[in-house]
Amino acid sequence: MLIIFVTAYFYGCFSTARVVARTFRSLKIQKIGTGLADTENIYRNVSKSMGIVVGALDMTKALLFLQVVETLMRLLAAHGSIAGADLLYHKNVMLIYGTAMLIGHCLPVTHKFRGGRGVFTYTGYLLYFMPLPMVITLVVAWLIVVLWKQFRFAQYVVVILPVLLSHFFFAFIPSFRVDLPRFFVAIVWSNAILMGILNFAVSKKLGEL
Repeated sequence: MLIIFVTAYFYGCFSTARVVARTFRSLKIQKIGTGLADTENIYRNVSKSMGIVVGALDMTKALLFLQVVETLMRLLAAHGSIAGADLLYHKNVMLIYGTAMLIGHCLPVTHKFRGGRGVFTYTGYLLYFMPLPMVITLVVAWLIVVLWKQFRFAQYVVVILPVLLSHFFFAFIPSFRVDLPRFFVAIVWSNAILMGILNFAVSKKLGEL
């Protein structure tokens, strides 16, 4: 499975922000605004509609990758290529593949480790594993932006709140944890911490904090 892990990282390195900016506006995103290849930079400094498109593509990018990996694993299991066909265990592994994809998005070796904040890719990643907590989080984040215009705070809410909700659901709602792997909570907390550190470092570098 090392091949899939490496593939996940380089898949994450594929920057929709760079592709969209260059294709539709002939722009080099690294020379615009904050210089970050992310949805927020395009939304604020290029075009709101284009920013929305990039955000949607980043979410789809994460969901699509995980769906393809799951389909591949199910096919391998059906043909006996995976011992025991234990898909719960393999969902654990898929969480790690998702982590590799996130790291690739935020720290792409193909672009000198200058990626985006990864919030929308992270959103798509968590939507795959825990759609209800993530949908609740998106509603809360949207209200924070609409009512108080707190974009940065909303981003941190997107990073932390779904993990808190999933932890609560996992502990107190048996039906929620039926299809989730044993180490689910620990791994998603690790991802949240990773995203928090990366976003804090970026904000600090840009003088936002």
